[in-house]
Amino acid sequence: MTRVDRRITVLSAAIYFAEYIGRYNLAAAMSEMTGTFTAGNAKTMLGLALTLMAISYGVGQIVMGFVGDRVPPRFVVFAGLLGAGACNLAVGFSTNLVVICVAWFFNGVCKSMIWPSLIRQMTCDMSEAGFHRGILWVSVASNLGIVLVYLAVVPVSILIFSWRLAFWFAGAVEAAAGVAWVLSVRTIPSAGLLKRALRDGAKDPDGTDEKSEKRFKLFPVLFAASIPLLYLVVICHGLLRDGLTSWMPTLLRDTYRLDSVAAIMSSAILPIFSTVCVIFSGMLFLKLKNEMTSSAIFWAITLASLGGLSFAIGRSAILTIILLAFAMSGIQGVNHILTTRVPHRFAYAGMVSTIAGLLNSATYIGAAISGYGIALFSDAHGWYATVLAWLAVAVLGTVALVFCFAKWKKFTSEHK
Repeated sequence: MTRVDRRITVLSAAIYFAEYIGRYNLAAAMSEMTGTFTAGNAKTMLGLALTLMAISYGVGQIVMGFVGDRVPPRFVVFAGLLGAGACNLAVGFSTNLVVICVAWFFNGVCKSMIWPSLIRQMTCDMSEAGFHRGILWVSVASNLGIVLVYLAVVPVSILIFSWRLAFWFAGAVEAAAGVAWVLSVRTIPSAGLLKRALRDGAKDPDGTDEKSEKRFKLFPVLFAASIPLLYLVVICHGLLRDGLTSWMPTLLRDTYRLDSVAAIMSSAILPIFSTVCVIFSGMLFLKLKNEMTSSAIFWAITLASLGGLSFAIGRSAILTIILLAFAMSGIQGVNHILTTRVPHRFAYAGMVSTIAGLLNSATYIGAAISGYGIALFSDAHGWYATVLAWLAVAVLGTVALVFCFAKWKKFTSEHK
C-alpha cells in the first residue's frame, strides 16, 4: 500500500469504528433498558426504535448513494457523524420511550450519509490494490467497534453508572470523529474526477488518450449485474445480521436466565468471531476474484450453524453461543463481500456510491424487519420458532444468490 493508501485506510477505519459504537449501543443495552422504563411495552418500543432506525437508514442509503456521487464526501460524512453524535446524546438524556424512538430514527438518517460517501472517497483516492486491502481493514474496524460496545462500553457503563453513559460516550466519539474527518480528508470536486481517476488508460473511439466521459444509465447497469435479485439476497443477510446481533442478549436472558451484564458480554463473541471471518473473507475473495462464489461459501456456514442451533437451543447455553457465533461469522462474511466488494465493480460507470447505497439500504430493510418483527414473533411463538424462521431466511438468501451466478459472471467478464 502507498502512503496515501495507508492514510485513507486508517482514517476510514477510524470513522467506521466510531460510527458502529453509536449504532449498536442501543441493541446491546436493550435488555438493561427494558428494566429502567416502567411501561409494560418497553421491549416492544425499543424494538420499534431499532426498526425505525433501520427504515430511515435503509431509505437514506438510497438517497445518500445518489448524493454521494455528486456532493464532496468530506462534507457529507462530517454532517452525518455530527448528527449521529447528537442523536446518541439525546437518547442518553431521555426519559421517554417515544423520544428515544424519534432520536434513533434520525440516528439512522444521519448514519446513512456515511457509508456511500466513504466508499466513494476510498475508491477515488486509493490505488486498486490499496482499496482491496484497505476496505478489509475498514470492515475489521466496524467489527471491533461492535466488540467494544458489547464487551466494554455498555457493560462498564451499566456497572459504574447506567446504560445512559454508553450513549454519552458514543455521542462524544462520533462528534470527535467528524471533526477529525473534515480536517484530514480532501474534497473531491466532481463525479467526473472520480471517473477519470478510475479509468486510467481509457481511450476515446478515435484512438486518442483523452479520457472518455461516457454516461451510463442506471437501470440497464443494475439489471446487467443482477442487482435486483442480489437486493433480495442482501435483505435476507441484513435480517439475520441485525437479528442475531440485536436479540442475542435477550435470547440468552430469556432462555437461560442470564442476567443483563452476563448476556451482553456473552454477545461479544459474535463480533470477535466475525472479525476473524471478515479477514478470512477478504483473503478468500482475493484468491477467488468472484463475489458470488465467495458469498455462497459463507451462506453455507450460516446454514449449517443455524441448522445446528435448531437442535441446541434450550439445551446448552455454551453451545448456543458458539453456534450463534458461527452463524454470525458466516453472515459477516456475506456482508463484507456483497456490501464492500460489489460496489467497487461499478467504478467504470461512476456509480460506486449509488450501488453502495442501494445494497446497504437492502441490509437495513432486513434489519427493519428483524427489529420489530423478531420482538413480536419471539413473544408470540418463542425463541425455538424464531431460530427456525432464521434458518428459512438463510435458505431463501442462498437460493436467490445461486440465481445471480450466471449474470454476474457475464457482467464481470465485460467490466474487468
